[in-house]
Amino acid sequence: MTKQSRYTLLLYVLINVKLFLFYLFTVGITRAQSYIVSILWCSMLWVIFITFIEKKQFVLYSVLSATFIVDYLYFQNFGTLPSIKQLLLLPQLPKVGSSIKYFLNPVSLSFVGDIPFLILLDRKFLKSLSDREKPSQKIVVVLVTLCLAFAFFPAFLQNLKPMQFFNRYGLVAYHLYDPVYLLAFEKQDFLAPPASTQSKPESNKKAFSAIAKDRNVIVIQFESLQNIFLQRSYDGQAITPNLNALLEKDSIYFSNYFQQTGTGNTADAEFVTLTSLHVPGNHPAYETYSDIELDGLIRLLKRAGYYTVAFHGNAESFWNRVQAYTHLGFDDFVSLEDLHQDEIVGMGLSDFSLYRQAVEVLKKLPQPFFAFVVTLSSHTPFILPQELKTLMLEPKHVNTLFGNYLQAINYADRAFGYFLQLLKESGLYEKSIIVVYGDHAGLYPFHKETKMLVSEWLNEEYDFLKALNVPLIVHVPGLGKSYEVKNVGGQVDFTPTILNMLGLKCDLELYVGKDLCNDESFVAFRHHLPDGSFFDGERLFVVSEEGTIRKSVGIDVKRNEPMPYYEFLDGYQRAIKQIEVSRHFLENLKSKGPGNLEAR
Repeated sequence: MTKQSRYTLLLYVLINVKLFLFYLFTVGITRAQSYIVSILWCSMLWVIFITFIEKKQFVLYSVLSATFIVDYLYFQNFGTLPSIKQLLLLPQLPKVGSSIKYFLNPVSLSFVGDIPFLILLDRKFLKSLSDREKPSQKIVVVLVTLCLAFAFFPAFLQNLKPMQFFNRYGLVAYHLYDPVYLLAFEKQDFLAPPASTQSKPESNKKAFSAIAKDRNVIVIQFESLQNIFLQRSYDGQAITPNLNALLEKDSIYFSNYFQQTGTGNTADAEFVTLTSLHVPGNHPAYETYSDIELDGLIRLLKRAGYYTVAFHGNAESFWNRVQAYTHLGFDDFVSLEDLHQDEIVGMGLSDFSLYRQAVEVLKKLPQPFFAFVVTLSSHTPFILPQELKTLMLEPKHVNTLFGNYLQAINYADRAFGYFLQLLKESGLYEKSIIVVYGDHAGLYPFHKETKMLVSEWLNEEYDFLKALNVPLIVHVPGLGKSYEVKNVGGQVDFTPTILNMLGLKCDLELYVGKDLCNDESFVAFRHHLPDGSFFDGERLFVVSEEGTIRKSVGIDVKRNEPMPYYEFLDGYQRAIKQIEVSRHFLENLKSKGPGNLEAR
């Protein structure tokens, strides 16, 4: 074997080792079809390069290595693969640097750690190459075109989404298909007419109607708060004692409430909550729809006489909030630039400081007001200064995502207890309702160590149904008792539910949510489970990763038994309809440009 052949074989073996590591530490080797096809794609590219452009095979190796590390880091944070659309999010990169640094471990570094050493080897290889006649470049173009056509033709026929394409055709093909999908399919999808919507019937007697009429509304979007950590302890230590106390008196607790966010995470949670519309899913709503005026919860409350203000302890440009909040209709936005930066924890102002300064602002506002407070201290990777940690962890949980999360959520809970005390001292507590909900999960099952540790702690499997379950608590001082509402719902249901409690009619131009206190159970999942997946309290339906209905998983939850896919088609169609109606409505508004909102 010649030196050139040994060098080529070395690069080929190394890139396949990296491919194996990528699958092993992300989606798993069990996705055999995707993994095997990825190997075939790497092999095909290698044959093309060594046959036609032999001197550039190290460039191919470097590009694939860089792709693997980017995909790995993105997957560890979001549980999916990056799209070319995520180039829009590059300005946000410095603000989430701590999350990226956390996952810079030996596995991630193995994707690119060998490149400096191989550069020297590549120089020697290039010197040893003799000039020889190369086949015509036309042959290269024809060969590549045929390969791409062969691979993509089935996808063209089925209009597969990129992640569905990944599950069938592998990682390399995914990145080739992603821009094709954006150009050829995604725009065309918007041209189809939306499904019709029916007006929701109004009932004369509605549970919890007008129980908070004319009160101030203070909403806390609680960073990474998950339902499974409420009313639980860790080695005898209460994790969320202040939230637990809130549940015990004058509160309505929605225990089957689920996140419906996309790649925008926290910002997407805000969008869904305040508009009762679904987000795009594969790109952040605040980046896509920040320039359209939406008649959501904020504008409806303003028409009812409420003053509206938002608080966030990071820069106003983070997730494009300064523009998005303006078009949602907020009267004021108090960001990091407007606050005294006396205590920075993690990604921004500490929850303690944010709450303290927010109360000072609220005391001066005209009433009734709607205050929307977005917290930060329990943001991934949940790293706190040592002096702020109070839980005593077992050694095996120290410096893990699970252990860090417990400390961060406990700190955020203490800050929330401090906030309630400030409200009572200010005289605002009795005049207000305090609404708390989790924006999204902090710990996802796609992170293998996390799934193992949380499952061990729960003594049962930690799956996506548990992870996506976030609490919604409506605290009404003077209510007299507490209630648990077990109806299943999601963040699109927030606006109709709160409006019912305020005694206001939900007369928005379009909304897809329901009043959780009075309507049936249903939630359409987004992003972390394929579109069309749903849960209605009795049935759980998860669409296959390939997008094939017949291969999807349907379970009778109460009996824990599988059911045939056709028993779930009604829920599947309802979920898809919600998503598509939201998308077409938003795209139609966007096409109208600025000033799209009609006077009401």
